[in-house]
Amino acid sequence: MTGTTAPIGKRIVIVSHSHPALRYGGGEVAAYRQFQHLLEGGEDAYFLGSTIGPEDEARFFGPGQQMLSFSDRDFCMRGTGMDSFPMEHPRIADEDRVLDILTALQGDIYHFHHFWNIGAGTIRRLRARFPDAQMICTLHEMTAICANHGQMVKTSGELCYAASDVACAACLGRPPVDFALRRTRMAEMLDLFDTLLSPSQFLADRFAVWGIPPDRIGVIENGLDHTDPPPPVTETALLARSRRFAFFGQATPTKGLDVLVRAALLIEAGAKLALAAGRPTAPIALDVYGVTAEAFARLWPALDIPVWMRFRGRYRPQDCVAIMRGFGWIVIPSVWWENSPVVIQEARAAGTPMIASDIGGMAEKTAGWGRQFRAGDADALAAEIMAVHDRPDLLAQHIALIEPPLDLAGFTKGWRDLCGL
Repeated sequence: MTGTTAPIGKRIVIVSHSHPALRYGGGEVAAYRQFQHLLEGGEDAYFLGSTIGPEDEARFFGPGQQMLSFSDRDFCMRGTGMDSFPMEHPRIADEDRVLDILTALQGDIYHFHHFWNIGAGTIRRLRARFPDAQMICTLHEMTAICANHGQMVKTSGELCYAASDVACAACLGRPPVDFALRRTRMAEMLDLFDTLLSPSQFLADRFAVWGIPPDRIGVIENGLDHTDPPPPVTETALLARSRRFAFFGQATPTKGLDVLVRAALLIEAGAKLALAAGRPTAPIALDVYGVTAEAFARLWPALDIPVWMRFRGRYRPQDCVAIMRGFGWIVIPSVWWENSPVVIQEARAAGTPMIASDIGGMAEKTAGWGRQFRAGDADALAAEIMAVHDRPDLLAQHIALIEPPLDLAGFTKGWRDLCGL
């Protein structure tokens, strides 16, 4: 979807829990792309991000410094940390500071892409200070529902299918009444927003089960610029790509990179057995982008790395789609639900199919054009990789099924419609 619309004529403040110039994550990237598109469309738009913790503070801020300015409309404030259970700042002075920054921007429309580093109390006070402002919140994960980092993964590592006071108490070791109070406070905070948005139906359904009326949440995929369609693929390129797999993500336990490495080790063992039996397999390559070998080793020191697996480290976000076009399959092996991972949209823009965990937003967003495996199951992932390895015919079939993701012009139109702008 393309096209332009006249500027709204109101000041729009896009607020994120982080800034993609410092940390590259799906929520902050979606927020920043929205800001950039609004600005390019002539809107009176501002962006406000935050640092995540002490490490970022020490790297980017001098003593007493409270703000980084990337332009006269693009800012990152110093985050001082929050208590993730009540989603509140531990000191009222920190809440005052964030509220003063938001107030100084004098927004007619405040669109929050998270409330971490902002605070539930800040949002309550901002609503009281600007009763006529339009307040919008995109729900990028389940922080309001789940006090365990919003991931609905139990401390035992099991997936959680529904929140309840008793179950959450057993999981996190706090009295059930704490969770009843937390649920009430989170629901009251969400009630302050004029519009709630979700990038996936899966996430909207989770909030509906939790108690938010379904008609309160509009579903719209995050926008992604993809002006150039994927180039035609020759038979020679299809064959080469059918032997190349890649991972794009971060070195965090829930991204499932350890599952991918275990699957790769199984494939390597199978290839050695086949070679010993006189049945050599076709070449195969697995590249990991966004993670270094050192970062992986810190999380999983006992896991060996197969010789055909290469860690590429950081990459420029604007290069992601072009890099993906050199691979046959992108693997997304996350062991938590995810919501609407930007890597899925980037793979669609690249015209590169995916092998994804069969849960949450990953299952929803890859349905019809990707392949799925049982989440957390290295054997199942290894089998899925080998089922498509060296199969250019299967690769061509899946490429033909890919539809481009929603572009930023289409997102902006849908955003306006859902928010009544």
